[in-house]
Amino acid sequence: MRRNLTKPERLGKLSDIKRTFASGKRYSIPGAKLVFIANNLGFSRFMVTLVKGYGNSIQRNRAKRIAREVYRLNKHRITPGFDIVVVFFPNQDQFTSRERQMIKLFRRAGLYPIKGEQRNQHEATG
Repeated sequence: MRRNLTKPERLGKLSDIKRTFASGKRYSIPGAKLVFIANNLGFSRFMVTLVKGYGNSIQRNRAKRIAREVYRLNKHRITPGFDIVVVFFPNQDQFTSRERQMIKLFRRAGLYPIKGEQRNQHEATG
């Protein structure tokens, strides 16, 4: 299985993004939010965004780059077939802390099975 984040796996169409935010399920933890909805594709599409006022351009680009890398390294464990948006608030932009946040969000949403557990097939309305 390919582990890199390919162009089709990126959520970029405005209509898809609006649909995700309008009808998607939401989960949050301190410093991050997750919004997702079923996409009827055989793979998931991912997008990371930051709240308004999130530092300067260097900090914003680093935060997004770290989040995309965390997703890329863990996407083979995430249940496929969803449009996923992660929203970050200003926080520590260290790889390990962002990885812990994202995995916690994915587990809370049922998209990232706990070790030894079978994949949870989510039924998202949309």
